[in-house]
Formats: sequence, structure tokens, C-alpha cells
Amino acid sequence: MARPAPDLLLVRHEAVAPLGMGAMELMAISAAPALLDPVAPAPGDRVKLAVRQEREQLVLLRIEKLR
Repeated sequence: MARPAPDLLLVRHEAVAPLGMGAMELMAISAAPALLDPVAPAPGDRVKLAVRQEREQLVLLRIEKLR
């Protein structure tokens, strides 16, 4: 997981069958800073996400850090 911009996450992930994505692909997720700032995700953190597809992009709905 990386946060290259205040409103963007880059995530490597396991297979996500509903989205037709195989494991370890790079997924860009648009995210409101108001959702990200309280969680303070850092490079290398493992996270659990809920996303929604809006046109050509994925939008973050929820994020939590995994321990």
C-alpha cells in the first residue's frame, strides 16, 4: 500500500474475483483525504478496503489497518 497523493492509494492485493483482477496487480483507488487521514496509512501497511466502481475508477468507501 502506498499513498502517492492525498487523494490516491496504490494497493497490491490478492485476487478480487468480482472485479476480475488477479493477485498482486497494482490497483489505483481514488480516496477522499477525510477517509484516509484518520487511519494514516503508510507504505507497507496491510489494509482492508471497501471500494465502489464509478465509471473508470475505483472509489474508497472504507479503510481499516490490519494488525
